[in-house]
Amino acid sequence: MEELIQPGSIEHLKATAEQTLPYVQYSLEKFWPESLLTAGFILAIILDLFLRKTSHKKLTGYFALLVLAVVTYFSWQQWVPYDAAKPWEGGRIIFPYSQSFGSGPFAPIADGVGGFITAYGMSVVDNFAVFFKLLIAVSAMFIVCMSLFSREVEERGRRNGEYFSLLLAVTLGMFLMPAATDLIMMYIALELVSITSYIMAGFMKDTDRGSEASMKYVLYGAFSSGLMIYGFSILYGLTGTTNLVAMRQILQTGVEGGGINMIALWTGVILSLAGMGYKISAAPFHFWTPDVYEGAPIPVTALLSVASKAAGFGLLMRFLLFGFPVDPKTALPLIDWPIVIAVLAALTMTLGNFAALRQKNMKRMLAYSTIAHAGYMMVGLVAAGAGVMAIGLSRGASDMGIVSILIYLVSYMFMNLGAFYCIMLIANKIGSEEIEDYKGFAKRSPLLAVSLTIFLVSLTGIPLTIGFIGKLYVFTAILDQPKWIWLAVVMVLNSVVSLYYYVRVMQAMFIKQADAQPVGDLAVASDGSLTYSMGSKLFIFAFLVPTIVFGVYFTPIIDFAGQVIRFFTVR
Repeated sequence: MEELIQPGSIEHLKATAEQTLPYVQYSLEKFWPESLLTAGFILAIILDLFLRKTSHKKLTGYFALLVLAVVTYFSWQQWVPYDAAKPWEGGRIIFPYSQSFGSGPFAPIADGVGGFITAYGMSVVDNFAVFFKLLIAVSAMFIVCMSLFSREVEERGRRNGEYFSLLLAVTLGMFLMPAATDLIMMYIALELVSITSYIMAGFMKDTDRGSEASMKYVLYGAFSSGLMIYGFSILYGLTGTTNLVAMRQILQTGVEGGGINMIALWTGVILSLAGMGYKISAAPFHFWTPDVYEGAPIPVTALLSVASKAAGFGLLMRFLLFGFPVDPKTALPLIDWPIVIAVLAALTMTLGNFAALRQKNMKRMLAYSTIAHAGYMMVGLVAAGAGVMAIGLSRGASDMGIVSILIYLVSYMFMNLGAFYCIMLIANKIGSEEIEDYKGFAKRSPLLAVSLTIFLVSLTGIPLTIGFIGKLYVFTAILDQPKWIWLAVVMVLNSVVSLYYYVRVMQAMFIKQADAQPVGDLAVASDGSLTYSMGSKLFIFAFLVPTIVFGVYFTPIIDFAGQVIRFFTVR
């Protein structure tokens, strides 16, 4: 008689490992972008060890740029283009596992086309995840280029190796956040982004505001992270799983049967939203934003305001749209999280805009501006939550809600990074970020003044700019839901308020007269105007052209975002 293999024995573990080997190999093949970022991070550190001279440390930046370009290519290879013969296709789960690992057959089975069918895994490769990978990778490349032009980074050239290697590490964490389908993976990814961001925010540790920025970021981040992991523990206690899909299935059964403690469920959801709200700078988890944005180097501020915010929204959308069931009769979430997001959206955009009115520092003003923009994007999330019918599979009005957020994120990347780049170039020349010091700047640098004006106009949402397209689609999505008309009104009123503090900057540059300011050893033309390198000017147009062109011809962005929805499910 054949001897039985005892569970937990060496033979049992060996048999389980052999059984899971094909799935691990398959997962690693789908994990190329993240693997390359990991390797790039390690190699950047090693490269820095061999670059002894401070003047050579910049080579790490060029290496990081190369790594990000390769990662962007491999991310694009994961994109599934629309095929009329296959109107709907799900994403592929990677690093799969069964709910009772080791106690029976491993859950995934071959699907006959080179993949595996499973509902449970740590991560997923679908167009939703790939969209965020591409957005984050392109943003990170822009940030590397900005850093190479930054005087703040150049003055601390001895630490450039650590700076660019950390930038690759934070990009890795941001790649993992929107793709995570397990609470544990979500937490690990968010902590990877947070810890590296703490260090990068304190890059200018030799200045008081740099040290203050890092310390406040750590304190607020640790508090928010603690709330989130406690919320996750409550959800695990209620459902017995950390997997979003399994959690959804269990909640669907439990809520319909009356077996779920709704008070505990609401507590877990609200605490979980604290950590995600902190990452996207949503009120009341926004308090770190102004001080960190002001104290960090401008490229790091731009990274936090665009790439980190995009990753946070990807994580939040995956958590809410995948993790919670809907009532099959009403098509509304069984736990009404859209009302929570709606209240937070109204609070976030209102607080951000009104606080920005009083700011005199450009980075602090844009910090509050980015809080307000988080509120606008949350309006799209409210619309998205109106009718999600299955595992990440949306129908009708909710399609527009998800698409509107994706469009807004693309538009926000160009206009916000462009604004921060202009501020960085101005700070490089005049050594100040105060709005008062922008007086008469249009005469000293017409190109920068006009470019910054266009970016600020786009952030306001004026037609013929990409910012208008983003707000238009969010506004259209929420108007499709009569219940949320009041939120649309709040959004319009806040957009009007935002115009005031953006106009203040334009007024200082074009109308007010400049004070006599010593320019020191900076490059000045014979007529007193400030001069810039050709590379700096060309890089301005990398932001300026899309901001204008896509504001007029926006069909490619709409089509691109629309293909995300078609694959926003798991297989």
